[in-house]
Amino acid sequence: MRTPPAHHGLELLTDHLRDSGGTHDSLAEAILGIRYDDDTAPRLLALRDLLRLCRDEPGLRAVWLEAHYDAEAAFASMISDRTGRPAGDFAVRVEAGVLNTAMRIAVEDWALRSGGADGPSLAETITRALRMIDVVELR
Repeated sequence: MRTPPAHHGLELLTDHLRDSGGTHDSLAEAILGIRYDDDTAPRLLALRDLLRLCRDEPGLRAVWLEAHYDAEAAFASMISDRTGRPAGDFAVRVEAGVLNTAMRIAVEDWALRSGGADGPSLAETITRALRMIDVVELR
């Protein structure tokens, strides 16, 4: 079954974390270690195109927000695995929500601004967002 474009970012992250065997010291290092190469480019372009359509299509926007609802649980699970705290712990859920929101806004901003040669890349945009929330401390 094909992954819907709205889930591509989360799929890239979870695939990367699984393939790396948890060798990163922090969740931020894991996120920033994703390679945006020829294999990921078609998925990212599909995601970018979907997000551009979300501005005017409430149904697509609902799918995007549903993907992020699902992502929050995945982020909580990743934080739980890395910290030993339960995924349902209030603090873990808040950290996952903050991370999820930062990632969502970063990807949306990138999608709406990408296309120009002088615009920031997806990796640069995500890096900026993660630095703003100091997610480096999520170990």
